[in-house]
Amino acid sequence: MSGKASSRPRSSRPNVRRPLQRGEVDVDLVSGVDYGPLTGLIGYNLRRAQIRIYQDFLDTMEPWSITPPRFSAMVLIRHNADMKLTELARAMGIARSGAVEVVNSLEKLGYVKRCDSRTDRRAYALALTQEGEAALKKVTRLIQEHDARISAHLSEAEQRQLRELLERLG
Repeated sequence: MSGKASSRPRSSRPNVRRPLQRGEVDVDLVSGVDYGPLTGLIGYNLRRAQIRIYQDFLDTMEPWSITPPRFSAMVLIRHNADMKLTELARAMGIARSGAVEVVNSLEKLGYVKRCDSRTDRRAYALALTQEGEAALKKVTRLIQEHDARISAHLSEAEQRQLRELLERLG
């Protein structure tokens, strides 16, 4: 591999690109720039892909103010009745303080509420509100479309293999 941008396949995003917004970064490799060993590094390529995928996610979720951690929390709360904050943090792989932040933001949006726990009188259980249930239903469909869009250039077998390989890295 020469490490030059011209030897790398083009982005899977359409050729028609929207202008960059304030704070966004163009992650396409620049023609004529020698990236040296960078393009051969797994972490470097994962990070570039993650930036592109994250931006598409944020664009898709903007009307709902949903970020990846908020979506993950809503899904986990929806599928795990009586889930407590510490359990949510552990399931998301984040610090309890991070989970508090996520839940507080979802509460402000009207998507999540704290309820009395049926199993532990000292703790609150988390639940989606009716508005949260409705929003989750809509955003799940949009996120599935986002996922199909970002992986459109991969076959089903390649998508499955990529998920398996990423799980092995994690």
